[in-house]
Amino acid sequence: DFIQNQSCMSISSTKMYFCVLGIEQNKRTIQEPYTQLKALLLYIFQLIDYRSEFSKWWCAEFKTIKFPSQGTVFDYYIDSDSKKFIPWSEAVPKFEYDPELPLQATLVATAETHRLSFFLNLLMKRERPVMLVGNAGTGKTVLMNRIMKDLGDDYTVTLVPFNNYTTSLMLQQVLEKPLEKKAGRNYGPPGSKKLIYFIDDMNMPEVDTYGTVAPHTLIRQHLDYNHWYDRAKMTLKDVHNTQYVSCMNPTAGSFTINPRLQRHFCVFAVSFPSQDAQSTIYRSILNGHLELNKFHPNVKRMADKILSASIQLHSRINSTFLPTAIKFHYIFNLRDLSNVYQGILYSSAEVIKTGPNLINLWMHESNRVYRDKLVDSKDIESYDKMILDLCKKTFEDVDESVFQPEINIFTHFSEGIGEVKYAPIPSYDALNKILVEALDNYNEMNTMMNLVLFRDAMEHICRINRILESPRGNALLVGVGGSGKQSLARLAAFISGLEVAQITLRKGYGLPDLKLDLAALYMKAGVKNVPTMFLMTDSQVPDDKFLVLINDLLASGEIPQLFADDEVAEIISSVRNEVKATGMLDNQENCWAFFINRIRSTLKVVLCFSPVGSTLRVRGRMFPAVINCTSIDWFHEWPREALISVSQTFLEEVELLDDVIKPSVAEFMAHVQITCNEMSHQYLVNDRRYNYTTPKSFLEQIELYKKLLGQKNSELQQKMDRLLNGLLKLQSTSSQVDDLKAKLASQEVELKQKNEDADKLIQVVGVETEKVSKEKEIADAEEIKVDQINKEVSIKARDCEADLAKAEPALIAAQEALNTLNKNNLTELKSFGQPPPAVVNVVAAVLVLCSPHNKIPKDRSWKAGKLMMNKVDQFLDQLINYDKENIHDNNLKALEPYLANPEFDPTFIRAKSAAAAGLCAWVVNIVTFYRVFCDVEPKRLALAQANADLAAAQDKLAQIKSKISELDDNLADLTAKFEKATSDKLRCQQEAETTERTISLANRLVGGLASENVRWAESVENFKIMASKLPGDVLLITAFISYLGYFTKGYRDDLMKKHFVPFMGQQKVRIPITEDVDILQILIDDADIATWNNQSLPSDRMSTENATILCNATRWPLMVDPQLQGIKWIKNREGEELKIIRLGQKGYLDAIERAISNGDCVLIENLEEEMDPVLDPVIGRNTIKKGRAIKIGDKDVDYSPNFRLILHTKLANPHYKPELQAQCTLINFTVTRDGLEDQLLAEVVAKERPDLEATKSQLTKQQNDFKITLKGLEDNLLSRLSAAEGNFLGDTELVENLENTKATANEIEIQVAQAKETEIAINEAREFYRPVAARGSLLYFIMNDLNKINPLYQFSLKAFNVIFHNSMERAEASEELKIRVENLIDSLTYLVFTYTTRGLFESDKIIFTSQMAFQILLVKKEIDPSELEFLLRFPSAPNVVSPVDFMSNNSWGAIKSLSQMDEFKNLDRDIEGSAKRWKKFVESEIPKKEKSTDCDSALIPLL
Repeated sequence: DFIQNQSCMSISSTKMYFCVLGIEQNKRTIQEPYTQLKALLLYIFQLIDYRSEFSKWWCAEFKTIKFPSQGTVFDYYIDSDSKKFIPWSEAVPKFEYDPELPLQATLVATAETHRLSFFLNLLMKRERPVMLVGNAGTGKTVLMNRIMKDLGDDYTVTLVPFNNYTTSLMLQQVLEKPLEKKAGRNYGPPGSKKLIYFIDDMNMPEVDTYGTVAPHTLIRQHLDYNHWYDRAKMTLKDVHNTQYVSCMNPTAGSFTINPRLQRHFCVFAVSFPSQDAQSTIYRSILNGHLELNKFHPNVKRMADKILSASIQLHSRINSTFLPTAIKFHYIFNLRDLSNVYQGILYSSAEVIKTGPNLINLWMHESNRVYRDKLVDSKDIESYDKMILDLCKKTFEDVDESVFQPEINIFTHFSEGIGEVKYAPIPSYDALNKILVEALDNYNEMNTMMNLVLFRDAMEHICRINRILESPRGNALLVGVGGSGKQSLARLAAFISGLEVAQITLRKGYGLPDLKLDLAALYMKAGVKNVPTMFLMTDSQVPDDKFLVLINDLLASGEIPQLFADDEVAEIISSVRNEVKATGMLDNQENCWAFFINRIRSTLKVVLCFSPVGSTLRVRGRMFPAVINCTSIDWFHEWPREALISVSQTFLEEVELLDDVIKPSVAEFMAHVQITCNEMSHQYLVNDRRYNYTTPKSFLEQIELYKKLLGQKNSELQQKMDRLLNGLLKLQSTSSQVDDLKAKLASQEVELKQKNEDADKLIQVVGVETEKVSKEKEIADAEEIKVDQINKEVSIKARDCEADLAKAEPALIAAQEALNTLNKNNLTELKSFGQPPPAVVNVVAAVLVLCSPHNKIPKDRSWKAGKLMMNKVDQFLDQLINYDKENIHDNNLKALEPYLANPEFDPTFIRAKSAAAAGLCAWVVNIVTFYRVFCDVEPKRLALAQANADLAAAQDKLAQIKSKISELDDNLADLTAKFEKATSDKLRCQQEAETTERTISLANRLVGGLASENVRWAESVENFKIMASKLPGDVLLITAFISYLGYFTKGYRDDLMKKHFVPFMGQQKVRIPITEDVDILQILIDDADIATWNNQSLPSDRMSTENATILCNATRWPLMVDPQLQGIKWIKNREGEELKIIRLGQKGYLDAIERAISNGDCVLIENLEEEMDPVLDPVIGRNTIKKGRAIKIGDKDVDYSPNFRLILHTKLANPHYKPELQAQCTLINFTVTRDGLEDQLLAEVVAKERPDLEATKSQLTKQQNDFKITLKGLEDNLLSRLSAAEGNFLGDTELVENLENTKATANEIEIQVAQAKETEIAINEAREFYRPVAARGSLLYFIMNDLNKINPLYQFSLKAFNVIFHNSMERAEASEELKIRVENLIDSLTYLVFTYTTRGLFESDKIIFTSQMAFQILLVKKEIDPSELEFLLRFPSAPNVVSPVDFMSNNSWGAIKSLSQMDEFKNLDRDIEGSAKRWKKFVESEIPKKEKSTDCDSALIPLL
């Protein structure tokens, strides 16, 4: 049907094909073979050689034409001149090897490609749509590009890549972009050019629900009517001067296209080249390389054998490694052969000097191309055997040791980083040295990578580096998360000198953001010519549409609509000069092609994807370039040797481990990884649960071991130190008692002497005190007198000061008057010949004042005045220093006439002379001042006398006080002596009392802690033993925490008891381990468990283990908690400080960022199977800035070391990717049967005996509190003893607290013993109801297992609890306990049955009923498990022949198996001996009613 629905070639295309051949036939003749032709041409790539079949048919049909006997009709064309059949091979142009051209872009012409090129050129020039159909790697795109490149300047080409998400709108936008508007509604390419739309992968768009493909419909509309519609204006657009060419891979995409579209295309099938064609292609390339580089003749002679081996190997691989659903990428085509030879072209004559060198290089390249793709070890072994056999057969004259070298790795850095030469690595040690140096250099320049370069890792680096060094080399690294893909790719890129670029997901990151990032990368790589590696991981593909852009990038390097028109113009302008430098015309097409080619050569894409699930397979089908245009490097599970090497490297730095046991520890870690991986496969098969162990899990195991070993060693040491300190303190207490008694006796003697000395001093102090008192009375009387005198002096001083204040203005005025005088104006005054009389009077008055009182001149003329002022400076000084307080009466008397003169006024005189006015003012104010001063003088004298009296009184008082001071000093000295004697007496008394009390306390303490003395000594010895066993114990703990969290109880016990512990016992160098070690006792104690139980953690072992893992894991815990018991415990444990978040809620990302900065604990609840990729850095703890920050999206968030993250899902059986499981510790909090039984027992007892359950609950909480209190008291006791310094018995409070602590602990221990007795009694009463709880637990797990039949069957514990309570309500009451319990069981069973069957399909009800009955009978031990096993599994002994005709061989094999049971022993013999009777029994419609014998009666119950 598939073949009949295809159209390989339209009728018109067929006519053109045969017209070119020169065959003249009418239309009817051509149409006759069309039905067969259209199917045959499409499927030439299938196993049948349709071309050969068609050629035979054609020659037989057209008998009148003599076709050549050799080859097929496809191998010839008709020469237009000679009219003869000429082989196409004769027209093939000669190949010229171009070493600068990548092999992917090299086209070696063959008869096939030349024939296709001829027809394509012919058809395209006649504007006929053409389609090339063929498998991936057959050269369709290269051929089409070469033809379009040769079309000339009249044509312009637009690439239209199709993918799964291409829509008609997207297609129309791409089609319209190169068009310009013409007249009216006409559109076309610019100018008179013709536009060719090259559609690659025509059949890739998704087929919609109705079987149509919208992009195809748009193309068909254009081909049918030459128009399409403007989607905005809803108007027609006539599009002219365009044509379509396309390529299609029939094995990808939708496999078919609409015949109404395909009829427009002339379809040509492009098959995989024949062996002759392959030989032609690669011989031309290889010989061209060898000739150009002048290789040795021996090497050249080996070329043909290399070519033959390559083709044979490729053919064998194609037929051996066939694609499957898992091995979907096992598609080997011409690309793979080309990649082999691309690697060979790296060689140089300097390196490849002999034929064996070339063989090794060819084997290496073949391994890289074919072997690195293989998925499992079985395929790798098959390949290794295949290539070895082929080498032995092809290179017979070469020694076999050449084919199996110890190391066969060629790299571009074999001689060191930066020294590019493709040469072999001499040894793994040499490779390790180079890579270690490269890693050190990388770590100096980038974020630290702590890599262990074991053999596999080094090989992967070489493989990735080889890909990156290849022209247009892109890599697809496939491996589970945590296998080191990214780290190794980064190191390989560093070695190749490539910058690494990655997208950073942030909130709302979508396709437009990816386009912006890719556009920036294009500018960096294409314009700035910066070699770059674009690294992309699974987690960075939140939407598969992202891969649309990556697919286009890989396929052609060109991403449609990545740049706006102005950006394209800017790019073209940027590269124009470089295009000119190459000698090409710098038009737009050449510049853009140059830009794209540079992108393909400098931008390397490395995809790191996981093979888990169907994601990669689906992506490979939807985006073929992800597989076809990349080199695949498959990361396998680390082998045991690699695991041991890695662990040994990390363990070298652990000082707590003896060097002797480090290899054993490494072996055990590797064993744990491998065993858990195998058990995970079994877990998936049996329980359908996905648990992954990745290399990152292994590294986390090592880190956890180092952390726990140091932590537990420190804790043990601390405990030992505290106990030893406590023991030392107790021992010192016992030895100190006798010393304290002797000390007390001496203290009592000293105390008696101190009392006598103090009594004597009391008498002396009394006498001295009386003397001081008398002297103080005298001093007080004198002090009163002094105060009275002091008051009088103060009054007189105030009066004098008031009077003097009145004279002050006159003195100031006189001074100001003098200030107005200076040398100049006095000289001017002196120069007056005949001054006015008023001026003469002023000078005369001054003369009077300045004259001695007994020599007042009578001559007061102007001449006498001038004589006085003769020396101006001296005159001024005389005025300034005038003795104003001692003016004689004679002078004043002589001055009176002048002062009485009305004209003796400064204001009046200023009009005559300024200097005279100043002298006048001075005279007036000096006289005024003197007169006031004379009034005050008696008072001043009285004040002086009073001050003298006061001074005398004060001197007397000072003498008295001095005497009192001496007496006081003497008294103070005596008092100090007395106080010292008294304090010595009191101190001595207190010391004696303290010593006496200390002796008492020491006796009490030694007696009270006598039991601790023994117990602590035993504990110290136990701790020493534990310390010696710590390496093994912690190793077992680490394995448990790292790997067993997601396993159920049975698997955990199996791994621990049957795999881990026995392996440690079988090692040559045994790791010290505690016998029958309980991992919980090492990690936690009873107090921890009691605290958790008080916080609502179920008390069963599984829940305690889960809590222990959660509290000790280094990775973030991810709780699988369908019954929500774990989350209830977490919420109670963390309290109100817990930040609860659900993904998708408003502002959840901001809340997480705040919590990270503040160091809060965050619970992300109700997770689905897919996580928001933005949170990957948080979950993976990918911190930056030396752990101080973490990058979330494009934001750097401060990272607090106190931040904690807990993940939670209520999915019963989630399937998380290995990447997430590697970053988290999965913990299976699913309720266990024992745990549920205990919970249901509490429920039924609470309902039936609420008093009993209340007492039990209260007692349990009390017991838990007692354990917590006891632990706290002992810790407090030890911490106090440890903190005590020196003679701690002197600290009474400390000793009393120790005593009280011990007393409280003793009381609690008594209460604990009493509570245990009460608990036993209560438990005995509760046990009567356990059958009800056991039945409930059994029924719930039967219900829960129904999802294995159909995922629709989901039953929650909450709903079951409702049924459980309803059954107790509906159960028939009874006074007798036994009957009541039976009623409860019957009611519960019936309600669960009716509730469950109501939601089941009819076909599943019988399964549930049977399972329910079987399980109940098994629990009651009413059926034999082995018989049930036989009934359910029907085991049949193989290779037996039935001796009776009514039984098949398979049935007889079952009888043989049944006869092995004691109850059915010899059944097979009885059937053989009584065949007729047994035949009747077997063929009976109701065997139960048949008369039974001894043997067949045993079968009746089974019927």
